[in-house]
Amino acid sequence: MMLKTMMIILIGTGIGALMGYHGKCSTGACPLTANPYRGALYGAIMSILFVMSMNPGRLTRSGANAPSNVTEKGKPASQVLHINNKEVFQQDVIHSELPCVADFYSDYCGPCRKLGPVMENLAQKYQGKVRICKVSMDAVPELARSYQISSIPAVLFFNRGKEVKRLVGLRDQSAYETILDSMVLNITKT
Repeated sequence: MMLKTMMIILIGTGIGALMGYHGKCSTGACPLTANPYRGALYGAIMSILFVMSMNPGRLTRSGANAPSNVTEKGKPASQVLHINNKEVFQQDVIHSELPCVADFYSDYCGPCRKLGPVMENLAQKYQGKVRICKVSMDAVPELARSYQISSIPAVLFFNRGKEVKRLVGLRDQSAYETILDSMVLNITKT
């Protein structure tokens, strides 16, 4: 990954330098084509921004590629299951023996990003009792439509394949825990 990043930055720098060298800006006001040095600098900056905007290697589960419990560096992997297709949603949420939480989110949503650590905490706290999932609305918009989700983050609670509760918007962790505690308590009673 580091080599790929450096190559992208090097290519951007080279393109910027070429544009600065062959550019036709005679006043020097154009930052990219004024001279090769400025062109290279702006090319490098644009390359760095491009590399930073890429979403590298997020743990996802699509069919048979299930995430392992340990990452490459030996740190525990996320206990949250990332769902990016309808088949996995059907298998891991609708047909699950455990109660499930499905957090419908988008990478571009600020409150959704703030909810991420809360879902990680819930996954650790309720490990083996509840399945915590994140469903990308960008990857599976048809699921969002089928559950009539119009605002995000939307957290849907499922028990035996049926939606039993829904929280829309960012909430404190305790709000999710209250619902999960009642779901787990109802499961242990039956």
